[in-house]
Amino acid sequence: MSQSSWQDRFGWFVLAFFLAVTPVVMIGTKGAWDGIKNRVEDWLPESFEETQRLMWFYERFGTDEMLMVSWKGCTLDDPRIAQYAQAIGANDGIDGEEDAWFGNVITGPDALKALTSEPLELPKSVAVDRLKHLLIGEQGDQTCVVAVVSPAGEANRAGAIEFALAAADQVDGLAREDLIIAGTTLDGVAIDEASKGSLAALNLGSFAVCILIMAVSFRSARATIIVFVLAIFCEQLSMAIMYFSGQQMDSVLTLASNLTYVLSISSGVHLMNYYRESLAERSVKESVGWALRSALIPCLLSAGTTAVGMLSLTVSQIRPVTNFGAYAAASILAAAVVLLVWVPAAMYKFPIDPETWHHKSKSASRLQPIWEMLSLNMNSAKWPIFACSLVAIFISILGVQKISTSAQLHDLFWDDAPILQDYDWLEENVGPLIPIEVVLKIDQPETIQTDERFRIIEHVQKSIQSVEGVSATMSAATFAPIIPPKDEEGFRAVIRRASIRKILEGRLSNYVEMNYLRIEDGDELWRISARVHAADRLNYGELMQCLRESVDQSLTEYPGVEPIYSGSVPLIFKAQSEMLSDLIKSFGLAFVMIAVIMMILLRNVVTGLFSMIPNVLPTLLAFGTMGYLGVQVEIGSLLTASAALGIAVDDSLHFISWFNKALRAGKSKTEATLLAYEHCGLAMIQTSLICSFGLLVFALSPFTPVSRFAWLMCGLLLTALLCDLLILPAILLCFTKKPKPTTEISEAGLGDVRAED
Repeated sequence: MSQSSWQDRFGWFVLAFFLAVTPVVMIGTKGAWDGIKNRVEDWLPESFEETQRLMWFYERFGTDEMLMVSWKGCTLDDPRIAQYAQAIGANDGIDGEEDAWFGNVITGPDALKALTSEPLELPKSVAVDRLKHLLIGEQGDQTCVVAVVSPAGEANRAGAIEFALAAADQVDGLAREDLIIAGTTLDGVAIDEASKGSLAALNLGSFAVCILIMAVSFRSARATIIVFVLAIFCEQLSMAIMYFSGQQMDSVLTLASNLTYVLSISSGVHLMNYYRESLAERSVKESVGWALRSALIPCLLSAGTTAVGMLSLTVSQIRPVTNFGAYAAASILAAAVVLLVWVPAAMYKFPIDPETWHHKSKSASRLQPIWEMLSLNMNSAKWPIFACSLVAIFISILGVQKISTSAQLHDLFWDDAPILQDYDWLEENVGPLIPIEVVLKIDQPETIQTDERFRIIEHVQKSIQSVEGVSATMSAATFAPIIPPKDEEGFRAVIRRASIRKILEGRLSNYVEMNYLRIEDGDELWRISARVHAADRLNYGELMQCLRESVDQSLTEYPGVEPIYSGSVPLIFKAQSEMLSDLIKSFGLAFVMIAVIMMILLRNVVTGLFSMIPNVLPTLLAFGTMGYLGVQVEIGSLLTASAALGIAVDDSLHFISWFNKALRAGKSKTEATLLAYEHCGLAMIQTSLICSFGLLVFALSPFTPVSRFAWLMCGLLLTALLCDLLILPAILLCFTKKPKPTTEISEAGLGDVRAED
């Protein structure tokens, strides 16, 4: 029976099957693409205390979904403010029903009027001071419109943003281009636009880069087309797997399909090189079978170790990271099946037989002197190389210990992104936008006079305002009359306190409507909102610690008052803490699992352990350098550590496979090193260039996690290539024990390499 019998018998069936499932895959791809949606607040699981507190807060006081809208010249006496507020608060007939995109709409002039008119009648200067950095800028003139998003707006944030922009066109002298907008509602929409808007163009760029490298490497249009079709199909299959499994795609998950694309090309190049090597001795159809058998174990091991690296990310508590790890692993394993089934069938039914492939390629010939030099000198340099690699690992680990993480909005976009420019302008001219929520739970409020409860709120609010980094605070006390001191004596003071108490008691329902008060099981929940600047790069851990200490100190005389902390800042701090923990856990898990595979493959614990050095060193060097330079790790960087480790092992496995085959054929270690260089050195260079530069295109993405992922992966993979070419052979020479030579080598083994007599 022919070695290629299954391709001969079932080749057309295999090709027809994949052609038939392609429309289904395309449907899944379109569904996943259309469903891309991002919301940073949903990154942490509901089991976290910080997430539960935020949900608890939302249930009682509503979400922090809001837009702050302003424009140059939006001052307290600007008549366009009232017109715009009316337009943005209007019903729009969403989904055929009379509904509004926004609920409450608050403006600076309206809030100022409420404070200066009855029953509060505050002096204008006092009222302006209370609203500074909240609705009015530092100079007391620039103001804004704050619109709270309705449930309909939360369900379709892009529609709400478009409605807010279109509302400007209904105001005389105002256009959508004039608006400066920021807020949590805009964040997810901006991420969608930044990641999805450029993804199609970047994909085309990646396609072009990979095709160019393959065309130069193969010098065969048919080989290039087959590998490219493989990669495109696997990329689409990755997205289809997400869609049909019910997973909503986000901007981080798009990286899983991009990664599947370049890794599929990498595996296809290795298979093509095995086929090309066989053509020198075998017929075209026999070479298909020989290439498949030669590539089967290395490719399966490569897919397995890469999947292990990805699966290690599932230990993360951050949902996009967990999803990326799981779906990247599933996609890579599925791509391995497609590679080993579809590509041989395509190669058999559409033979690749360029004349140049029957001779040693010019590229291989040019590299031959380099391989000979490396293999001859490696034996004498093996121990210094090994020692230097250990020193590099030690120095890198010291740098890794200095790593800090960040999950702030400014880490998701380039500095010149429109959303960041709008945030910076609004925070500079109006006030900060990142919320910290402190809820004071007052037990048995009936035992404390109403004015005294407001003194407590005001006292705590001032203590929060005094914390470095907090730029503004707001509570029910902001919209209350001036509370006289409780130690003020005299008949007038008594009458004044009674009058203030009556006003406050009459306004309790107003504070409930304003979402500053909730009454629950006889207890009162009073909300104090603090704001910090998004651009200040604050250490949120230290900020929350200082805030807690300040609040606790202010409540020492009030044992019946319990503070509860919530808002975006505690959640972001938790995300940052988890990122560092996840980086360590996922990388450690990937290292252990892949090291076990290497020990089994090399049949030696010590050699297997040390063979991991060229695979872990690139990641340690990169993250150690980031630690020394103070570059913060964000979600895109987090993905690279375990992913790069899993991918870097691929070339190591191919090199080790040929090295072991040569030893079993009776070759010396030096000869085995040379043979491994000759058989897979060129393919290692080609695949590393394809993966590195195919991903590097995405460094142009305006979504920073994608861009950082691309930069780091490119650097990591190129460094891993150097480590595999220089450090791995040295380690194999140091620790590999030469096996007993076999008298015969499988035809799927070394080809023209035979045991020496």
